[in-house]
Amino acid sequence: MSNIAAGMGRKKKQAVFVFIFIAALLLQILMPLQVQAYAPDEELLTQGIYMVNLDTNTVVYEKSPNEKMYPASLTKIMTAIIAIENCDLQEEATAPSYIYDEFVGINVSHANIQAGETLTIENLLYAMLMQSANEAAKIIADHVGGGSIDTFVEMMNNKAKELGANNTHFVNPHGLFDEQQYTTPYDMYLITKYAMGLDGFMDYVTTLTKEIGPTNLKDSLVVSNRISMMQSSSPYYYEPLRGIKTGTLVESGRCFISTATLDGYTYLLVMMGSPYVDENGDELATNYAFTEAKTLYEWAFSSFRVKTLVQLNQSYTEVPVNLGKDKDLVQAVAAEDFSYLLMDEIEVSSIVTTPQVMESVDAPVREGDQLGTLQIMLAGEQIGTVPLVAGDSVELDPLQANLAKVKEFFSSFIVKFVFLTILIFLILYITVMVIRNYNKKRYSRTRSRSRGRTRSRSRRRR
Repeated sequence: MSNIAAGMGRKKKQAVFVFIFIAALLLQILMPLQVQAYAPDEELLTQGIYMVNLDTNTVVYEKSPNEKMYPASLTKIMTAIIAIENCDLQEEATAPSYIYDEFVGINVSHANIQAGETLTIENLLYAMLMQSANEAAKIIADHVGGGSIDTFVEMMNNKAKELGANNTHFVNPHGLFDEQQYTTPYDMYLITKYAMGLDGFMDYVTTLTKEIGPTNLKDSLVVSNRISMMQSSSPYYYEPLRGIKTGTLVESGRCFISTATLDGYTYLLVMMGSPYVDENGDELATNYAFTEAKTLYEWAFSSFRVKTLVQLNQSYTEVPVNLGKDKDLVQAVAAEDFSYLLMDEIEVSSIVTTPQVMESVDAPVREGDQLGTLQIMLAGEQIGTVPLVAGDSVELDPLQANLAKVKEFFSSFIVKFVFLTILIFLILYITVMVIRNYNKKRYSRTRSRSRGRTRSRSRRRR
C-alpha cells in the first residue's frame, strides 16, 4: 500500500507539472513577454508607446502603456473590426443626411462622400482607413447599427471588452474629440493585432491609392493613403513600414500605429501623444510620430536577434526510475526548442536554466513521458518554460515488480493487523496453557499429599 500511495503521489506530482507547464504556455501565448529594459539612445517625445516583436510576441519597448489617452482616428480600427465581422463587404450602404450635422463648421478628414451616395462596405472601409474619412465611419456605423450610431458604439465597446481592452471606452465611430472617448497604447495594441488577423484589413491600410468609384452620384471617386512613411516621394519614407493608421487632434497630439518587417523580423508599434502643436498652438513642422517611429524601428532591427536558448532533446538532468529493467535512471530532455528575442550583446551562456522534475518515476517509462519542466531565466526573471520528457524508454523488471508486490503485501495494514491478531491470540493461548498446566500440576501435588496423609492416619489406627 505504501508503494501504491507513493506511486499515486508521483503521478499527482507529474499531473501538477503538466498543469503548470500548460498554464505557463497559455500565459506566454496570451500575454506578450517583456524583454529586459532597453531603450534607444535618442530621447523620445511621444507620450505613450507600445512596441512588440510579432515573431516572438515580445515587448521590446514601452512608455506609459496603460495611461488613458484620446485615440483620435485610431478609433476607426475598431470601427473596421465591427464592419468586417458583421457585414458582407459587398453589400451597399447609403449615406443618410443626418450624419453630416456633426461636421458642420469644423474641419474634418473626409472623402467627399455626399448624402444619398451609395457605396459598398468594402469601399467605405478603404475611404475610412486610407483617407481617414469621418463620414465613411458614420455611414458604416449607421448601416451596421440598423440606423442607430449608439447601437454601433455599444458593439464597439463590447468588442473592446472581449479583446481585453479594459481601459478603453468609445462614444463615436470616428474619433473626433470627446472626453469620454479614451484608450491606452496597450489596449490599441490588442485591438490592432486582432484587426490585422481579419481578412482584408491589411489590404485596406497598406493600399496607397484606390479608385472606389463610380457611384450613383459620381463618375469617379478616388481615395489616397495619409501615411507619408509609405510614400517614396515623402521625406518621411521608410521602406520596411506597412500601414496602419494615423490620428491627429489638438487634444490627442499625433497618434500613429504601424508595422514594419525587415530581415525576417516584424514589429507592431503603437504611438500616442506625439507633439502636434507648439506653445502658441501652431502646428509643428516636424511630424514626430513619423520620425520617432523610424527611430524605434531602426533601433529594434539593429539591436535584437532571435536566439535559440534550448534545443530539442537536449538533456538537463536525470530522474531515478523505480523497478526499471537494466536501468535505474532516465534522461530528462527538452521536448522542444525555445527561442527568445535578445539584444545582440547578450550571450546565450548568460541564460540560466533550472530543471524542476519528479523525485522519481515508476517503470515502465515511455520515451516522451512528462517528467517536469525547465525554467529559463534571464537576469533573475523567468522568460519561459519548456517541458522536460523522458529521453528513452525503461521497461518494468518483472522480478523487482513481484518482490515489490510481496513486500507491499506484507507491509500492508491488513496483513499487519492479521499478523498482530494471530500473535496476540497465540500469546493468550500459550499463557492460558501455561496457567492450566501450572494449576494441573499444583492440583496433582495437592492431591498426592492428601492421599499421603490419609494413608498415614490409616496406619496409626491399626
